[in-house]
Amino acid sequence: MTVGSRSRLEAEVRSPLERLDRNAVGCSLAIALSWLYLNRSALQWVGQAIREVSIAQALMLAAGGLLLIVVMRRRIDRAVFGYARFDRAPLGLMLGCGLGAIATQWWISLEQIPVLFFVLGTYGWIGLHLDAIAWRRGLVVAVAIACIFPFGVQFSTGLGFPVRILTAHAIEWIFHHFQIAALSSEDIIILDTGLTRVDLPCSGLKSLWTGTLFLLLATWLEGRQIGGRWLLVCAANVGLLVIANLARVFTLVFVLQVLQQPAIAQTLHIPLGVVGFVTVCAIVWLLLRWVPRHSSKVAPPASNPPARSRLAALSAIACLLLMMLIPVPAAVTRSIDLAHLPFPDSMQTEAIALSPLEQQFFAGNPGTTVQKQRFEFAGLNGDLLLVASSSWQAHHAPELCLLSSGFAVSQMQQQQLTPDVLGRWMAIDNRQSALYWFQSPHRTTDDYLDRIWGEVSRQDADWVLVSILLDTPESPDRPAVRSLVDALHGSIAQQLRS
Repeated sequence: MTVGSRSRLEAEVRSPLERLDRNAVGCSLAIALSWLYLNRSALQWVGQAIREVSIAQALMLAAGGLLLIVVMRRRIDRAVFGYARFDRAPLGLMLGCGLGAIATQWWISLEQIPVLFFVLGTYGWIGLHLDAIAWRRGLVVAVAIACIFPFGVQFSTGLGFPVRILTAHAIEWIFHHFQIAALSSEDIIILDTGLTRVDLPCSGLKSLWTGTLFLLLATWLEGRQIGGRWLLVCAANVGLLVIANLARVFTLVFVLQVLQQPAIAQTLHIPLGVVGFVTVCAIVWLLLRWVPRHSSKVAPPASNPPARSRLAALSAIACLLLMMLIPVPAAVTRSIDLAHLPFPDSMQTEAIALSPLEQQFFAGNPGTTVQKQRFEFAGLNGDLLLVASSSWQAHHAPELCLLSSGFAVSQMQQQQLTPDVLGRWMAIDNRQSALYWFQSPHRTTDDYLDRIWGEVSRQDADWVLVSILLDTPESPDRPAVRSLVDALHGSIAQQLRS
C-alpha cells in the first residue's frame, strides 16, 4: 500500500468520526441552550441574588464549588466534554428538575424553589459530560450547593420570616395544650404577663439549613449512597431539628414570661441552642450508619453507541422543547386603587400624611397603594390605615407598628367583629382601642400567616390590610363599631371585585 492510499484510507476512517464529534458537540450545545432558555426566570433571579450576596456567603459558595472539584479530581481526566454520555441518572435528574420547576410554579409562589431545581438540574446536565463515578461522587456536594444558594442568601426576606411566624404559632399551640393563655401575632407571642418576639435565630431556619449541610457532609465523608434509606434519615434530621428548636423557644418563653426569670432565660439562650443542635447531629450520624456505602468496585466506562447516543440526545432536546411549550403562571404585579374607595356617606374623612417610618416601609414595596385617613363615624373618631398589595412583604401585623410608636398593647384577642369579618381587637394603654383584619376577594382573616399562605399557594393574589386606631376605649360589641367594620368591609369587597 502506497503512502497516498494509506492517507486516503485514514482520511476516510477519520472523516465519519469527526462528523460524529461535530454532531455530538451540536447536540450538547442545543441541550445547554434549551435548558438555559427553559430556566430563564431562574437565571434572572440568580443575577439579582448575586448582586446582593455578602462576602461571607460568596466565600461559602466558592468553598462549595472548590469542594465539588476536589471530590471529582481523581476522575476529572475521564471527562468527555463535547461528547455527551447519555446516562439515565443525570439525564433523568435534568428533565425531572425541569418538570418540577414548572409544576411547583403552578401551586406555590416561592421563587427559591425553581432556582433550586435549576441548580440541581444544571448538575444533571454536567453529568452528561462527566464520568459516571465522578458525577455520582459529586452529587452530594451539588445538592448542598443547590440548597445553599437559593435559601442561604435570603434568610430574612425569603423563608426566614414565614418560618418565624410558624414557630410563634407552634409555641402558641403548645401553651394552649398546657392551659396557658397565649396568642401569636406575626412573629411575637403574647401572654398575660407580656410579649416575646421570635427573632431570626429562634426561627430555626439556620439550624435546619446548617443541620442539612452537616448531613450532606457526613454522607460524603462516610461514602453513603443517596437512596431510599438516606431520604428517611434526611426526613428524621429535619423533624429532629424542628422539635429541638421548638423545645428551645418554648423553654425560653416559659422561663421569661411564665416564671418571670429574664436573667435565667438570657443565660439559657445560647446553650439550649447548641446542646439541641449537637444532640440532633449525633443522632443523625448514628442513623447514617444504617445507609449503605458506595460500592468500592470501579465499573468500566459504559459504551455509548453513536446511534443510541444520537437518539438519546434528540429525545432530550425534544423533551426540553416540549417543556418550553408548557405555560407558567405570570407574576402578579397589579395594584388596587384605593383613591376612589366608596366610603359610607355618614363617614367623614380627611387624608393625613404617613409617618417617616411608614413611608420608609412602604417605599420598598412597589405596586403597593396606601391610604391613611382621619375619620368620624357614628360617634367614633380615629385613624384609618388601608394598605393594598399583592405582596405579603408589604403587609404587617399592626400591633408591631403600635409598639414601635410607643403604644402599649395591654390586651389583644381574636374577635368575630361581624358575621363576615374575623379580626383582632386590642386595648391600647386602657385609653384607646384598635382593630384590624386582612381582606381578599374571597375571605377575611386576622392571621398574617393565613394571608401569606393565601398568596404563596396562589389562592388569593389581591389583599388589603385594614387597620383602625380609635381615640377612646370601646367594646367590639358596640353597634357603632360593628356598623363601621361592616361598612368598610363592604366597600373594600366592592373595590376588590371591580
